[in-house]
Amino acid sequence: MSTELTGDNLYRDPYPVYARLRREEPVAFFEGTKEYFITRFDDCRAAGSNDRVFGPSDSPERPEARVMGMPNVLSMTGEEHSSLREAIDQNLTQEAVRRFVDALTRPVVKRYLAELLPRGEANLTADLFEPISVRCIGDVIGLTETPNETLVEWFQAMSAGLQNVNDDPAVWGRLDRALADIDSQLGDLYEQAVSKPNHTLMSHVMHGGMPEGKVRSIEEIMPTMKVIILGGLQEPGHAAANAAAGLLLDTEQTQAMAADPKEHALRAFDEGLRWVSPIGVTPRVAAEDVEISGTHIPAGSSIAIVMASANRDESRFEDPDRFNMFRKKRPHFSFGFRPHFCSGHALSRAMGEIALEEAFLQLPGLRLDGSREMKFKGWRFRGVSDLPGTWNA
Repeated sequence: MSTELTGDNLYRDPYPVYARLRREEPVAFFEGTKEYFITRFDDCRAAGSNDRVFGPSDSPERPEARVMGMPNVLSMTGEEHSSLREAIDQNLTQEAVRRFVDALTRPVVKRYLAELLPRGEANLTADLFEPISVRCIGDVIGLTETPNETLVEWFQAMSAGLQNVNDDPAVWGRLDRALADIDSQLGDLYEQAVSKPNHTLMSHVMHGGMPEGKVRSIEEIMPTMKVIILGGLQEPGHAAANAAAGLLLDTEQTQAMAADPKEHALRAFDEGLRWVSPIGVTPRVAAEDVEISGTHIPAGSSIAIVMASANRDESRFEDPDRFNMFRKKRPHFSFGFRPHFCSGHALSRAMGEIALEEAFLQLPGLRLDGSREMKFKGWRFRGVSDLPGTWNA
């Protein structure tokens, strides 16, 4: 049955699984990852906002430990976490992002669109939104000389590792090759910035919030840099692609967007985040015995707050499986929960707004290419992998 809680069903399309869990078993133990799935909006909000009982997980048994390493910014809590977040957030506040995002993003978007325009068709994920995202975020990190293809391989290998519930050795081999390359390239960036701080995010993470003359060691920051690479490189691009998919599936919304892209781009991006959450799950660990929706969760258990499920909860959102950029705006959970709310939320939203605005501005008559199938994949990380678009070249 396609709605059973299995790794294959989740990877193919988790939303029917989540809908059944919300109805029948809102807190369910998933054997594949040995964690309790929390799937209803109100339960996710209660767990996500209670850092004392549902704190970050630093278990070496979790897939995040294998992929990113521990401790990282997602596994930390208290003063150590606050100090590191201060460093990461230094140049990512909404005010700071407004100052640099247009110069960072718009020239890159226009360059890719100019190359695509004469073709008349493309996979808008792989040929447009993903390259924009990895190039811009790569540049912010300091990886200006690293080709897009390398950056894409990094996050695809890491994402596959996080979802490798079948323990496929080929997936682990691919992951290990990517991690070795990341260690090498970020090691070079570290050496460049260790005595002479610069404007890169890498440098901010090394020096930010530290006493004068002190710097975090490469061992301290590497797990967190891998978190940033995994989430940062792919999330803005996948969110923009998911939003574009939602728009193009609805002729009326496509026409509205094409008529005034500047007016609708941010609204569409935000609805795309809710409709298909690029990062669908945030891990936690229960600090004590607790009961949620009638299910007893023992102390020490791994928890998955399933934001993707909460974002389609029928009790919170009307007609939740439909993309509707005109729906009444209500908060969603795609950026997580404080104090672990996504550092890059302002940058992601601003980049996504620019990418969608320019795409519908520069590609006349943009529409779905009916000769090819639109394909989504993943559950911890989910996105439209093939978004077949066509336009009047």
